[in-house]
Amino acid sequence: MTRLRWGDEAPADTNAARERLLDAAEACIDRFGLAKTTVEDIAAAAKVSRATIYRYFANRDELVLAVVLRSLEQSGEGDVDDWFAEADTPARFGEALIDAMAAFLARLRHDPKLEVLLNRDTSGVSATITGASQALFTIVLDDWRPRIAGAQQAGLIRVDLDVDELSEWVLRGVLSLLTVEGPRHHSIQDERRLLATYLVPALIPAAIPVSVPLDREVAGG
Repeated sequence: MTRLRWGDEAPADTNAARERLLDAAEACIDRFGLAKTTVEDIAAAAKVSRATIYRYFANRDELVLAVVLRSLEQSGEGDVDDWFAEADTPARFGEALIDAMAAFLARLRHDPKLEVLLNRDTSGVSATITGASQALFTIVLDDWRPRIAGAQQAGLIRVDLDVDELSEWVLRGVLSLLTVEGPRHHSIQDERRLLATYLVPALIPAAIPVSVPLDREVAGG
């Protein structure tokens, strides 16, 4: 790899080169938005030619999808278990679940690289939308499944529920709040109230009241 293609500091190997291109694409998406970012923009930011980009990624969709997947993986960074550290009763588990979901919603809404998950009409990125949606299920379910299974074993949620189906259903609830505009706009407090009213009672093993603060701050909100 020559310095002429990469500016003053050429990457050491293929993995480093791909990461440099992903960094450049991420910077462009943050600046211009996902739909308006072009291969030319990314090449200029990385100090390479279009041809160099195509040595590592087949097309723009593949490169953008790689950025989205990396951002999705980073969206799980931080210790999710912190939300559930004190969830030692069904009521506390319900509160922790709502807090974690609210934080996840805020994270997705405030990352321009994840707008592809929120806007099904984004032109020219249909393959990215499909790939990102599938990846979201894989990444999030792998992260949430063991926590839900542990809560079930501890008697915090109903034992008759299938862990895989429940994990998927919870994620689908998150996606519906993200992507489907209802008959009226819901604030973050409204969403927390909806989750407390309709989600938590379906999970806990008995009719245990769950009082959820509706004005609690969430990271990224």
